[in-house]
Amino acid sequence: METEKKAAQFMGAINKEAEAQYQKIKQETDEFVASELEKAREAAKINAKAVAKAEVSKISERSNTDTYKNRTRLIMDIVSKRKETANKVFDKALEEIKNFTAGSDYAEFLKKSVQLIKEAIGDDAVIFIRPEDEKFKDALMSICDGVEFDKSIKLGGCKGASKKNSMRADDTLDSRFEQQKQEFYSYSGLSVN
Repeated sequence: METEKKAAQFMGAINKEAEAQYQKIKQETDEFVASELEKAREAAKINAKAVAKAEVSKISERSNTDTYKNRTRLIMDIVSKRKETANKVFDKALEEIKNFTAGSDYAEFLKKSVQLIKEAIGDDAVIFIRPEDEKFKDALMSICDGVEFDKSIKLGGCKGASKKNSMRADDTLDSRFEQQKQEFYSYSGLSVN
């Protein structure tokens, strides 16, 4: 029996040592697994931050591109509307000019225009009118040194040139209309910034 008791004690000591070794190995394994798991989590966080940053960058780039495209489209729409509005205004003005040159006040306007040109460049002024205004030639000849036709005058009015020097004056409706168009663009608020 004594042998059995010693064998049982020996077996108990071996089991105790084995249990201690098992616990030690289990603790080391648990610590290793926990450490490796923490390293994996940190790596995943870093990777997730990089992926998130890349995605945010892509989204931001797409958003900027979309914003630019939308802004460009809106500007083009505004430019188109501005041009359409300006064209309506100019078409209406041209219609009014045509009505004026066909009306009874136009002859008096031409006479006053010739007087202004003579005052500006001298009594020797030769006056240029559009061919359509030939019916006013005789009336204008009585107040100036000569009347000639100028096909470049489309809307009406007259130009003048001195015979003695290089002085010229332009009081055509064409030049007045162009000046008014420029002022319209400057002051109408239809410009795009």
